[in-house]
Amino acid sequence: MKLNYEKSGSQGPVLLLGHGFPFDHTMWNAQIADLSKDFIVIAPDFRGMGKSSPSGSAITSMEELADDLAELLDDLQIKKCSYCGLSMGGYVGWEFWLRHPQRLESFILCDSNAKCDTPDAAQNRLKTADRIEAENSCAFMAEIMKKNLMTNQTLASAESTDSVFSRYRKMVTENNPSGVASVARGMAQRKNFTNLLRTVQIPMLVLAGELDLLSPPEAMKELTDAIPNAQLALIPNAAHLAPMEQPESVNQAIRQFLNSIPSEQ
Repeated sequence: MKLNYEKSGSQGPVLLLGHGFPFDHTMWNAQIADLSKDFIVIAPDFRGMGKSSPSGSAITSMEELADDLAELLDDLQIKKCSYCGLSMGGYVGWEFWLRHPQRLESFILCDSNAKCDTPDAAQNRLKTADRIEAENSCAFMAEIMKKNLMTNQTLASAESTDSVFSRYRKMVTENNPSGVASVARGMAQRKNFTNLLRTVQIPMLVLAGELDLLSPPEAMKELTDAIPNAQLALIPNAAHLAPMEQPESVNQAIRQFLNSIPSEQ
C-alpha cells in the first residue's frame, strides 16, 4: 500500500503524524510548518482517506493502517520515529506500538484513548458506514460531528474562509466515501488496550484539549496515571481538534516532550 504523505524538515529526530477520522494529513498543517524546523515531520493520509487509495475491502482494520505506517518508514529508509496520533490516529498508534515496537521511540496520544468501542458505539459506526456508502458522500458527517469536535468559539467563527471549521468541513466533505466507510468499520472492531497500559516502556505524552467532550480531562488524567512513563498536557481553549484549534500550545507541548527524549537515530 503506497500512501500519500507530506515530508518536511531536513534534520533532527523523525516525527510521524497520524490524523483523525474522517480527515486527512492537512489537519496537521500547523504542526508540519512549525515542528519541521527542529524535526523531520512525516504526515501521511491513511489508506482510503485523503489522497491515499483505498484497499477495496469492506473493512480496513487498525492493524492494516499500522502496518502501512511501518511500510512507509521502510520506503523512506527510516528505522525509528516518534509517533503522534489524534483520535483514530491514536487507535492506529496503539497497534503500531504493539506490532512494530522496534520502530517507536516515543508515543504521543492526542485527544484519543486506549479503549475499544462499546457495542452501541460500534453499531453506530456500522450504521454511519452504511449511510456513507448509500449516499456516496461523507458530507453529512461534517454537521453531525462538529459540536463534539470543536469549541463554541471555533464554531462561532465558522464562516470565515480560512477558519478551523472551514478547513474541517473541507477535509470531511472531500474525503473518499468508500475509504471512510471501510475505516469506520475497522474502528468498530478495534482492540481494547487498557489491560496493556502498564506494559508501556517508551516515553509517552497524553495530550488533549481541556474542553474535549470525547476525551475529557478526567479520562485523560486516569489514562496517564495508568501508564508508567507518561506525561499529561492539557491544552486550554481547545476541544477534540486541539492541534487545529490551538496549534501554538500543542506545538509547544510536543516540542518540549520530544526534546526531552534522547534520539537513537
